[in-house]
Amino acid sequence: MSLQLPSQWQWVGAALAVAVLLQAVRRLPWYKLQGDAEAQRIYAVFIAVAIMMRGFNTQSVMGVNLHFLGAAIATLMFGARFALVALAVVSAAWALLGGVWLGWGWDFLANDALPVAVTVVIGALVVRKLPAHIFIYVFGNGFFAAALSMAASVLVKAFVTDWLGGDATPYLIAMMPMSFGEAFFTGGVMALVVAYRPQWCASFDDAKYLTRSD
Repeated sequence: MSLQLPSQWQWVGAALAVAVLLQAVRRLPWYKLQGDAEAQRIYAVFIAVAIMMRGFNTQSVMGVNLHFLGAAIATLMFGARFALVALAVVSAAWALLGGVWLGWGWDFLANDALPVAVTVVIGALVVRKLPAHIFIYVFGNGFFAAALSMAASVLVKAFVTDWLGGDATPYLIAMMPMSFGEAFFTGGVMALVVAYRPQWCASFDDAKYLTRSD
C-alpha cells in the first residue's frame, strides 16, 4: 500500500523525531556503556538483530508493512533513552533500504518512540499497582506492554492511512495477531534474559524480584 505524504509533513515528522532523540541523548547515561565491553556488545547485537527482523514483515501477505518492533525489549533491557537511540538506528538503516513508513521521521515516531512510551507507562503502572514478582515482571512489563505497544503503533498507522485516503482495514485486521506475536516473542526473550542473564536487563533487580520477604 503506497501512501503519499506531503513533503512539508515529512519535514514535520523528521523535526519531531529529531526533537525526541535530542531530548533522549541530552541526558543519556553514557557511563553505563563506557568500559563495559559486554554491555556494548549486547547493545550492538540488539541493533543488528532488530534490523534483520524488520525484514520479516506482512508486506507480501497483506500489502502493509508491519513488522517486529522490539521496543519493549529495548526499553526493559537498556532503558528508554538507550532504547530510543538504538531504535532510531534501526529505522535509519531501513530508511536507507527504502523500507520505512512515510519517511524516517514518522517511522521512528510510530514504530519506536510511541511503543517505548507505552512500555514505560505500563512498566510504571505495574510497579505501582502490582506486587514485585518475577512472573508479574515478565507478563506485565514484557508480554502485556509489548502487546499494547504494537497495538498503539498499528492503530496510529491505521488512523493516518485513513486520513490520507488509504484503506486502513489491513492494519485493523493485522493488529491482534501482530500484537500477540510481539507479546509472545518479547515475553519469551525477557523470561530467558532474567533467568540466565539478569545483568543484561536494566529494569530487573534481583533483590526486588527474587528475594523473598519473611
